[in-house]
Amino acid sequence: MGRLDSALRTRLDVGAFRRPAVRDAADAGKWRARRMAAGALALATALAAMSMVRSPGDVLKADLQAAGAAVRELGINQSPGYVQKTVAAQFSGSVVVDATQFPGRVVVTLRALDRTTCLKMSTSAARRIEGEVVIELRGFTSPSECGEHNDMAWLILP
Repeated sequence: MGRLDSALRTRLDVGAFRRPAVRDAADAGKWRARRMAAGALALATALAAMSMVRSPGDVLKADLQAAGAAVRELGINQSPGYVQKTVAAQFSGSVVVDATQFPGRVVVTLRALDRTTCLKMSTSAARRIEGEVVIELRGFTSPSECGEHNDMAWLILP
């Protein structure tokens, strides 16, 4: 009798993880639709999580492009203080903005960048970004110039 109880108990435990008994074709369709919806939701969640993970170099490039767009949209008669605040607002890290030569150029210095970010920025397309505004890295022409903590300056040329 003990053997029958354990076999029945095991079968009932496993049955909790199986799909329910299909009574008709409509139930089977609902079950299939639920599985597909759950799979689609899991895939969408994974893709969203992967797209949100960006390297510091990609984030800095996007920040530089946003700063370039902000400079382009400013009028030529803006005060250096206003330009400085507008450009600095585009960055989340430690940044120094020199707007004394605006509208000719604005210098953005990102402070204390790590070696990995320095290497990526100095060897990637972020070295010179061309468009309606040109953004160009000053210095750092070779990877050997990247130390543990780097202050990197970009010229924004409207």
